[in-house]
This record gives sequence, structure tokens and C-alpha cells, in this order.
Amino acid sequence: MNKRIIVLIVLVAAVFVVPASAELVDAVGIRGTVMEDTVVNLVWDATNFAAFWYDLDDGIFTEELTIAGALNDADRTIDMDALTYSTHPEYQQYEINEAYGVLIEGDSGYYLEGWLAEKYVAVNGNADLLSKLLVEFEGDDKMTLATGEAWDLGGGFALTAQQIDLEGGRVWFSLSKDGKELDSEVIDSSAGVSDQKRTYSYTDDIDGVDDVPVFHCYVDAVYRGTDTNIVQVTHVFLIDNVIMDIDIGDTFGVMEVTTASSDWVSLTNKDGSIELGCDTTEHIMGDMYFKTADDVGVLRFYPFVERTIGGEEPTPPQPGTIPDTDTDGDGVPDAWDLDNSTPAGYWVNSQGIGRMWGDMNGDGWLTSVDALMILQAAAEKTGL
Repeated sequence: MNKRIIVLIVLVAAVFVVPASAELVDAVGIRGTVMEDTVVNLVWDATNFAAFWYDLDDGIFTEELTIAGALNDADRTIDMDALTYSTHPEYQQYEINEAYGVLIEGDSGYYLEGWLAEKYVAVNGNADLLSKLLVEFEGDDKMTLATGEAWDLGGGFALTAQQIDLEGGRVWFSLSKDGKELDSEVIDSSAGVSDQKRTYSYTDDIDGVDDVPVFHCYVDAVYRGTDTNIVQVTHVFLIDNVIMDIDIGDTFGVMEVTTASSDWVSLTNKDGSIELGCDTTEHIMGDMYFKTADDVGVLRFYPFVERTIGGEEPTPPQPGTIPDTDTDGDGVPDAWDLDNSTPAGYWVNSQGIGRMWGDMNGDGWLTSVDALMILQAAAEKTGL
């Protein structure tokens, strides 16, 4: 076994399957560092708890889970007010600003905040006003839309290229949620137009907060496809148009908010102690739990977050509707296959383009980068 495969296996071990079926995995647990024997003033953050949000490029993280005092086999009780979860916002530059210098409502960036092991936007930089981050394109991520095509962005949102004027380089966009149009605008991407004007942005007044930047994208190109005109967009960014207002006294699981300000949010177990019994799973808040080993002689436990990654089993096609010939045996018939020379042992997409198992970024190697992508996908931080 080569070193690259060893690294991949070791890193992926941080993700464990909770339940599974013969067909599909229903959920996984993403755990933090295991604590054992006598431990004092425990701390988990994104460096030792993979479920917490972490910006690898800038080394930024916001969430922290702590247990004050000592625990051991003789005393497995987390006292009242001893368990604390805290988080705060951190500034992030918009990808579109980094690439083109484009400002969104006059700002070059926004504030991200990890909340219950998920990524949120701190509205106007306020730690206690959070909106779920739904889409954030990075690097050279692209999406192409044909005329009239609606792109499901998640959270009920859809972006539609209503009309594409190839000669004039103009695109009429429509942004909707749950089938209701929120906004529409014509964007000019013709030669000589500034990058700022090539950007479609939408703001909304949300829950008493005015002019919240909800969506933006950059028109990278318009061109003629086989049957229709095509627009290619990059640097897509979308948050939900619902704000979570966190107040002192709010409860989440066994935790209660004790600090809620523009700078910081903190929760503790104010209503009672938590017993880490042998072979138990104790709920903390949201999808976060403590798991304790089945060992009466030693206290050994870790926090974990449960994430669902499965889906419904697809309905098989009707007999006689799939072409018979499949030269390379990759499961994609030749009539639909863009690569009829897929090596054995590779997985393929619906177009028959192959990639070796575990090679998530398609560079032909199995490295720790691939393992990180798998972990982030399991934590719903990115898609595979």
C-alpha cells in the first residue's frame, strides 16, 4: 500500500458510520478528539473537531466547546454551567472581490460564523444575527444556464436566465424562491463593460434588517450552444433570506444562551448536569452529542456531530430503454459515453467520464486533499 493511500485512510477514519443499510448510508458521525482518563479543562475547536467550520486557506475558525473542571472514571459528571459552547464572526473577503475587485453593496467582504457545526453568515457582522450560507463558489467554479433554464440553488431559491442576447452580450436574470419571483435584472456583459456591471446582485430587507446582500453572481461569458444561447456564471454567492436572531435565554438542546452580542455568542448547560455514563450517547444541542466508551474502568469519550448523507434509491429504467453496447464496461452505454476507455476500477459520472476511486479533485493521485474533500462533504460543507 503506498503512502498516499495510507494518508487517505487515516484521515477518513475521523468519519464513522452511525447506521447503514445494504443499499445506502443514512448518516455519519463526525467526531472530535477522544478524551481519556483524568482530564482537566477540555477544549475542542476546529483543530481537533472536524465537524466545526474551518477555513483551511486562512486558518480561521470560530467555534469552541469546553468543559471546565476535572473528569475521570470516579466522577463522570459535567457539572451545571461547566459545559460551554461559544462562537464569533470572522471577516471573509468575497471571492468576486478577490478576483475582480467588485464591491457588493459597497463592501469587499462579509462575516462568517460557525454555528452548531454549520456555516452561517453573520448579518452586518453581528454574532447574534445569523443567516444560513447556501451557495459559495470558490476559485474557478462555474455554472452554465441555457435560455429559460432554472437552476435550483437550494433552500427553495432558483436562478433563471429568462433571455440571453448573444449579439448584445446581455442576460435577463430572474431570482425566485418557492416559485415566487424575488427580483429580475438585465446584466450587460458586452466587451468593455466593467466587472462591476457584469455582476448581478440582489439585496433584501430581512426581519427588520435593511439591504442585506442575499445573492450575487458574475457573468463570465455568453455563447451559442447546440440548440440555444448559453450564459456562464461564476463567483455565485447566496444566503437564506431568513435571519436567526439569537437572544439570551434561548435554549438549544441542554444548552442555554448566556451571552448574545454583536461580538460573541455563548451557551452553557445552565439547567443541570450531564452524566457521561458507560456506553451512552448524550445529546448536547442540534446534531451534537457526546459518545462514551463501553468501559467501566476508564472514562473515554468524544463529541460528534451526526450528518445525513444518504438518499432515496433511484427508480430503475424501464426494460429496453437503455442501449446495449458498453465497450469499456463502465455502466454507461456507448451511445451516451464521452469516454469509451475508462480503466477498470474507476467510477464514472453520468457522461461516462472516469476517475479513480478516492480521487476527489481529479488530479490522478490519492492525497490528504482528497480526504479533506470527503470529510467536508460528509459535514455538508461542500459537494462531491
